[in-house]
Amino acid sequence: MEEEILFMNHKIFQSSVVGYKNILKNSNSQDYLDYKILDRAIICTVADGHSGEFFKYSDTGSKLACHCAIEILEGLIDIPKDNILEQLETGTIQKKIYDRWMHLVDENYKVSNPVVFKTEYLKYSTTLISTLITEKFRLYLKIGDGNVVSENDGTFKKIINTKNKSIVDSLGRYDSYQNIMYYIEDINKSKVNTIILFTDGYENSFRENEKLYKSLDTTIKNYNRSIFSRRILKKGYKAYLNQLSQSTSYDDISIIFIMM
Repeated sequence: MEEEILFMNHKIFQSSVVGYKNILKNSNSQDYLDYKILDRAIICTVADGHSGEFFKYSDTGSKLACHCAIEILEGLIDIPKDNILEQLETGTIQKKIYDRWMHLVDENYKVSNPVVFKTEYLKYSTTLISTLITEKFRLYLKIGDGNVVSENDGTFKKIINTKNKSIVDSLGRYDSYQNIMYYIEDINKSKVNTIILFTDGYENSFRENEKLYKSLDTTIKNYNRSIFSRRILKKGYKAYLNQLSQSTSYDDISIIFIMM
């Protein structure tokens, strides 16, 4: 369900739909999104579990990834940006997320498979995109595909490019924390109106970045134009995402807009 939450004049609009290919298979979405509103920060995450029969627990893996990212990022709110940057450069924060996810997966697997001694982490494989916004800085983390995009006065920019690889990076592979990319920026030095996080089901619904950005721009304008256009947007947005999935990507779609 779409929601709006106020924080430091920020508004959140989010939605998810099950992909057309999963509807045909009577399967659940492998995507998961989550967010947390704190007194002095906001954290948003989206994750996309791998498709295929082998990755039988990837829907759980994506959920656990969002939960552990929020948990670890919440602990950074009061740490100075320079100290966070140092931890990012050494991989400390990335490894905390990876270790926490591995621990949660291990616990989950042992409940489902109590007589098995070796956890099959690969079967939980998932991508992950996270954003932490505090009063002083914005931190972005990403492993795998999907994207996080910023918008300022109608100009869009991908914050972290996806690595061009035949195998998508994901949590689940050994030492995958080394593939978690990051970007951190000072709020006072970088003006942003909107941040959007989305899984690749949304991005793959558009053949060109221009069409992708036009879709995002239309949503932002309809959200901000008036209370009436906002109501219309909320009422019809899930149908719009279903249409994108059915006509082009056939994939699950999860997306979060953070309006500032």
